[in-house]
Amino acid sequence: MARPAPSVERTVRLLKFLAERPKERFSLSDISRNLAFNKATCHAMLVELVNEGMLIRHPADKCFMLGPALVNLGTAAALDAHEALDIAKAEMAAIHDDLGVSCVATSLVGADVVVMARRDVDRPLFGYLPVGNRSPAVPPYAKEFMAWARPEEVAEWLDRADPRLGESERGEYLRDLEHVRRVGYHATSFGEAMMLARIVEMLHGLPGAEELRRAIEERARARRGRRDLDPDDSPRSIMAIRAPVFDPMGSVVLALGIGQFPPDASSDMVLGYAERLREGTSRITEVLHGASPTFDSQVAAAMIRTTS
Repeated sequence: MARPAPSVERTVRLLKFLAERPKERFSLSDISRNLAFNKATCHAMLVELVNEGMLIRHPADKCFMLGPALVNLGTAAALDAHEALDIAKAEMAAIHDDLGVSCVATSLVGADVVVMARRDVDRPLFGYLPVGNRSPAVPPYAKEFMAWARPEEVAEWLDRADPRLGESERGEYLRDLEHVRRVGYHATSFGEAMMLARIVEMLHGLPGAEELRRAIEERARARRGRRDLDPDDSPRSIMAIRAPVFDPMGSVVLALGIGQFPPDASSDMVLGYAERLREGTSRITEVLHGASPTFDSQVAAAMIRTTS
C-alpha cells in the first residue's frame, strides 16, 4: 500500500489535533511542540490553512483554531455566534476607543435578539440592556439581521408584527431592508424608536428603561425622524447604528451596534461613525472568511411589488 505524502500526513495530524479540541486555541509553539513538527514547516502549514479558511488566526493573541470553511467538509468546525464574538471583541474595543461610543454585539437566536457583549462609555446609558438580555425580533427591530435573511425568514419576521401589518406597510418594510442592504448598515432614529414602544414596555424595571422612554417621547414630539442615516439628518435624531458580520455561508452571525454618541457630535461625525463601524465589521467578516450573500435584486423587487 502506498505511503501517504509526508506533507499530507502532517496536515491531517494537525487538523485532527485541533478537531479534538474545537473550542481551544493554540500558538505556533504549542502546535509544533505537541505534534513534534519543525517550527518553520509548521508555520508554513498554518499560514496556508488560514488562507484557505480551514483555520482562523485570532487577531489579538495570534493563536490558531478550527476555521469555518471546514463546515462544508463535515468536521467539528461549526461557527457560532460565540466563536465569532471571540474574534470580534478586539474590534469592538478598537471602535469604542476610536470613537468614544458604546459598542454592543448582538446575535439572532430563534425569534430573539440576544445581547452578547458590551463596551460602554462613561456617559449615562439610555435604554441599557445587559449582556444576556433577549428582546423579541419583531418589526421594526432586527433589520440588521433581516436585510440579508431568506425571503421566508423575512415573511415570518413581518408576520410577528403586532398589530398585524397591512400590505402597504409590509412593502415599506421590504424597501427599508433593501436600503439597509445597499448601504451596509441600519441607523435607528428616535422616530423609529417610537415604534418600539411594545419592546420598551417589556424592559420595565431595567436600568435606563424609563430614561429611554422619556428621551424617545421628547425627540418624537420635535421630529419624527428618518429611518436611515442621511447627511442632512440631525445627529441627535440617530439613536444607534448597527452593521452585520457574515459567516462563510453568507448568514449574519453577529451584528455590532454603536450608540451613546458624544453630545457635540456633528452630522459629519455621525456619518463617519457609520463608516468606521462598517469597516470594523468588514474586517471581522474577512477574518472569519465570511462574505455578504448575493441578493437577487429581481426577487427583492418582486417581493416589494406583491405587497404594494
